[in-house]
Amino acid sequence: MSKKKGKNSNYKGEVDTKGLPFRKEEAPEKSFFQKYQNIIIISICAVLAIALIVGIILVLNPRNDVFVEFDFGDYGKIVVEIDREAAPITADNFISLVESGFYNGLAINRGEPGFVIQGGENKNTDTEPIKGEFYLNGYNNPISHKRGVISMARDDFDSATSQFFIVLDDSAATDLDGAYAAFGYVFEGMDVADKIAEELYKHKYNDMGFVNDEDAITIVSAKIVNYN
Repeated sequence: MSKKKGKNSNYKGEVDTKGLPFRKEEAPEKSFFQKYQNIIIISICAVLAIALIVGIILVLNPRNDVFVEFDFGDYGKIVVEIDREAAPITADNFISLVESGFYNGLAINRGEPGFVIQGGENKNTDTEPIKGEFYLNGYNNPISHKRGVISMARDDFDSATSQFFIVLDDSAATDLDGAYAAFGYVFEGMDVADKIAEELYKHKYNDMGFVNDEDAITIVSAKIVNYN
């Protein structure tokens, strides 16, 4: 005979809760970061990746677009664009000298119209010679010595230090190509180069256009500049 369980029964059996309604607790409002954390994390990772790629490019190809401005006072300015790919040793040596202020106050002491202007020697400073990056010295330099090209002066093949020259006429390529390390181009100011050559040639002491110190034209300053 079964026994009924009354209201006051102490029966503690399991209660079937299936189907019983429960009040759903409202979730707290998410913060801005919580809402967009995936987008923020992806954006940060993308920025870091781009920065890493740019850094690698700069390490592998540093300063590929370098411009140097020569100030000649009343004569004007000449800006040259350095080509590191064509002659990296020559270009880096030149850039280093410019950044150190080496050329400030030095002179252009040769001017031969239709050929070159030349200068950049410091007689009081010993400058380490560099490898000559040109064909006769076993190096394939692609720059032809046409009007506006800047190149290194030298004696022996691996003797260039700081003296440079700027070509004034395309015809110079016949004598200079393969024998000198060209490393850039005049970006602006070829009229200044022509003017300097004409002025110096008035005071020449030989047919190559070299002048005495008192007749040379001073490089007021040489510095790295930015061009966008």
